[in-house]
Amino acid sequence: MRRSALGFALVSLFAAQTNWAGPLEDALAQLNTLAAANQAQNERLARLEAQLQSQGLLGLLNQVETLKADLARLRGAQEEQAYRLEAADKRTRDLFVDLDERLKEVASRPVALRADAIRLQPSQSLVSARLPAEMPGQATDAEAEARAYEVAHGLIKAGKYKDAIVAFRDFVSQYPNGSLAANALYWIGISQVTGLSDFKAAAATYQSLLNDYPTSSKVPDTLLSLARAQIHQDDKASARSTLNQLLTSHPASKAAENGKKLLATLN
Repeated sequence: MRRSALGFALVSLFAAQTNWAGPLEDALAQLNTLAAANQAQNERLARLEAQLQSQGLLGLLNQVETLKADLARLRGAQEEQAYRLEAADKRTRDLFVDLDERLKEVASRPVALRADAIRLQPSQSLVSARLPAEMPGQATDAEAEARAYEVAHGLIKAGKYKDAIVAFRDFVSQYPNGSLAANALYWIGISQVTGLSDFKAAAATYQSLLNDYPTSSKVPDTLLSLARAQIHQDDKASARSTLNQLLTSHPASKAAENGKKLLATLN
């Protein structure tokens, strides 16, 4: 009887273990599935984080490249401004050099000396009675002409280009046959370019000088300045014609040397 009871208990225990084995295996399988899913999710998150980091780095690189481009543009603008300032400074120095030369030319004119010599000469039978009366007046006119010219030049030196244009025009109107009339027209053109950037008006002024004073020593410089004014007006054909005229008519001049270089840029 006891053996039967013990056998029954063993059979019951074995049956119970068998019944619990199925759900346990299922639970373990579910845990493994969840662990695998969790691992896959973690890997996906890691990939997403790496991608976001890469995109952020790419954005920073794009910003750096943009900043580099902006810096290059700023440097280019700075260099261009420095070039313009240097060109303006050179043009101003050239103006002052020419001014000094013109003033020296006026100072060295012998008109006043001749008048003084005539006044110191004793009366002679070969000298007419009108000569002493006329020469002092002529000397006075020459001195007044020189002073008017110097005043107009002083306005250019002070940077008062509009006032200089008016003063030089008055000078040409008052002394159209004077030795400095052509120079005055030349400086009117320079003032129109430098002070007003009015290349059309400057070209007209230069052309007036060439028409009215074709034998003036300022003709070579005037032809070169006229060509530059025509280039600024985008009239390259006229500029070429003007430069060829300069090279043909005044090949040995300093203006021709510069004109040859300028003409090369138009071909």
